[in-house]
Amino acid sequence: MSSEAPRSPLSSGRPLRWAIAALFPFLLFLLPNAGELGPSALLPALFAISLAFATARTLLPLAGGVWLGVTMLFWQDGERAAAPLLALVESIRTFVLGNSVYRAPATLPACSGDSWCEIVARSAGAEQPELARCGADAVCDLVPAGLGYGVQSFQLAVLGFVFVLIGMVALVVRAGGIAGVAERFVVFARSARSTRLVTFLLGLAVFFDDYANTLIVGGTMRPLTDRMRVSREKLAWIVDSTAAPVAGLSVLSTWVAFEVSQFAPQLGVVGLEPSAGYAVFLQTIPYRFYCLLSLLMVATVCFSSRDFGPMLVAERRAHRTGAVFRPGARPMSASSTDTEPDHNKPHLARVALLPIGATVVSVLWLFWNQGEHNHADHLSGGLAFAHLREILGGVEDNTYLLFLSSCIGLAVALVVVLGLRLLSLPAALAAVFSGYRTLGTAVGILFLAWAMAAVCKGLGTGEYLKLMAPHIPGLLLPLGLFLIACVISFATGSSWSTMGILLPIIVDLAATVGADAPLGSMGMVVICIGAVLDGSIFGDHCSPISDTTLLSSAAAGSDHMDHVKTQAPYAIVVMSVALLLGYLPVSAGLSVWLALPAAALALLLLFMLLSRRIEA
Repeated sequence: MSSEAPRSPLSSGRPLRWAIAALFPFLLFLLPNAGELGPSALLPALFAISLAFATARTLLPLAGGVWLGVTMLFWQDGERAAAPLLALVESIRTFVLGNSVYRAPATLPACSGDSWCEIVARSAGAEQPELARCGADAVCDLVPAGLGYGVQSFQLAVLGFVFVLIGMVALVVRAGGIAGVAERFVVFARSARSTRLVTFLLGLAVFFDDYANTLIVGGTMRPLTDRMRVSREKLAWIVDSTAAPVAGLSVLSTWVAFEVSQFAPQLGVVGLEPSAGYAVFLQTIPYRFYCLLSLLMVATVCFSSRDFGPMLVAERRAHRTGAVFRPGARPMSASSTDTEPDHNKPHLARVALLPIGATVVSVLWLFWNQGEHNHADHLSGGLAFAHLREILGGVEDNTYLLFLSSCIGLAVALVVVLGLRLLSLPAALAAVFSGYRTLGTAVGILFLAWAMAAVCKGLGTGEYLKLMAPHIPGLLLPLGLFLIACVISFATGSSWSTMGILLPIIVDLAATVGADAPLGSMGMVVICIGAVLDGSIFGDHCSPISDTTLLSSAAAGSDHMDHVKTQAPYAIVVMSVALLLGYLPVSAGLSVWLALPAAALALLLLFMLLSRRIEA
């Protein structure tokens, strides 16, 4: 990226952000008690949201929420002055590392009951009936029966999948495989319209990671879009509006493991095992109104040669004068020499297609094999949709199977690259490890999100929301969660941190509210998960401090604030249609298969009313 970062509206409005941030903790005074639980159970989550607004950071809000929650647990167990200091140590040891890497007995202060022992036992992986019970004066350094040091297999499988898939992507990019795929697309770009459509289709093809999508599509198509007089603002918008929605919807991407890991452990409230998380994720896809409609919007704009608002001004400027960015603009640039393909070597599409194909086939085969094995009536099921859904429900180790599939894909990539002599073994391994440089923040968010979930469970956050559920209209819950996710994501610039704050605490609430709603408990859980995932991506799209928004500006060579200003009206229109014609009618009981085409038709009509032809 450029050495001089653009001035963000969030940085210029720091007093306003701090004022908004100060309001969130005061919400506790407006909420009633629910049985023995008070609204203080929400304090860590509200503190994290408040800190996100105040600092516009991603890791710090989650870390602050975890520390505050552990401090509250120590305070409840009799510690007073030493609670904040003790919480620093125990937050890292028991809640961050103990929920992500290993499980171990905790050394804890004296407790007045068994609440603290309960949360430690849960974080160690024990079931409720097997907890070590603490008396009124006992020291809670007990370990549940049969539990000692061990590994958190689910979390490690998620981390392994993300690392291996990123390594495979970096390798096939460096070996020229993705460039080979892109060159297959580029030959069809012979006009401004076809160039825009090729850019969109290439964005769909690079479905496995949003960062890879942004850099590959933007860098590949920029020379061609310049030649065809497509503005840099339009290129940045196409890149940004396909990267996160495609990766967020894809059944095989670096996103899916993270998304599933945030809500899967809470599925017990609707009678499902955590292993059903992948099947539940697939059920949310039709309810991802914002992502689906965003992709429809991009396809429509690219095909129609029509625009509105600031984007229309930018496109007419480029079409009439050839100026792909406005006079006085400060285009950003992205350079990543260690992952660029060697231009002296052939760019072969099969270098990318074979490893990706092997990964996809491995996922399908492993899922089918385990699902069939655990499905009693598999011989008569055939390929019926209900049978396929039961097969997915029978998959017990989805994250582990995804990890194995990604390992197979990486192994195939190494064999292909070395077999074709595109890279030496040291160069190939260097390419694999170069992909890990961007993962620091993502791994930190993963660790802290799992820790936040354990803290909220210990404080009874889910139980409090469950008791408050009768006061929340089922019609408004998905809308409210969508809007809250939008606000948090806009403030932090991170969709992942937003998911980490909200997903662990909404399943209980959604299941209870849904019991008396037309959707039912399971239906409400599915739509609420979809609403949080969608709202997180919308806020990320509109935020000028978002990593993918910045990266899209850099990959397209666009002025960053010009990209933000031209993209925001499109994102807001799509969000409004998704909210009013998607989440609202479906929450009222309308079938998603009726609401989705109706929302798509409304979006198309609204776009035609607002837009004008570029050539006019």
